[in-house]
Amino acid sequence: METKFKAIIFDYGKVLSLPPTQQQWQELSTRFGKPLQEFQRIYWGNREELDRGTLDNAAYWKKVGADCGLNISDAEAEALIEHDNAQWTNENPAMLALARDLHKAGYKTAILSNMEHRMLAAMRSKLAWLNEFDVQIYSCEVGVVKPEAAIYELCCQRLGCAPQEALFLDDKKVNTEGAKRAGMQSYVYHSATDEVMLTGEVEITVPELRAMLLAPAR
Repeated sequence: METKFKAIIFDYGKVLSLPPTQQQWQELSTRFGKPLQEFQRIYWGNREELDRGTLDNAAYWKKVGADCGLNISDAEAEALIEHDNAQWTNENPAMLALARDLHKAGYKTAILSNMEHRMLAAMRSKLAWLNEFDVQIYSCEVGVVKPEAAIYELCCQRLGCAPQEALFLDDKKVNTEGAKRAGMQSYVYHSATDEVMLTGEVEITVPELRAMLLAPAR
């Protein structure tokens, strides 16, 4: 049976990229004097303004520090920005290979990610394959974040497809549910393999996606 999808849309973090390692997270949590899980809550709890582009990177890390009872200097903030960029710019080979095979098979592909300016610059410097995607939408450049409907709608507009013709993959259920409300089909997938980064059970795997989207009968 011919698939109804014209476009496959990928989140970046923990979908096209691998998560930070346990050691990298531990280095950060130790620096801020917090247990790992508590630090995770503070780290992610301050992220939306940064991803929306309304908070700059140094201010973000100063805010994280303040929430941990620490004063972060400008130099320390810069070092933390570099650490964060390094730990989030490692590709997930299995998902990248799938994206390439889907593109060769005739699907349009896109990246739709909540992302902040400095990390995006690091990604573009390090990951030449970003330009293999037909469309790239990053929250900091459009001023809208997932799971707000407008960012999904914008991605479909740029792809030239209706929402029901797009499949979206994200590591967080709140974002896949946002995509579904916008009219897409969506599944939770994540490349995390340790307890620090797991965000719940995955709903689909790379082999399952290959079977669904690249079956010979398509």
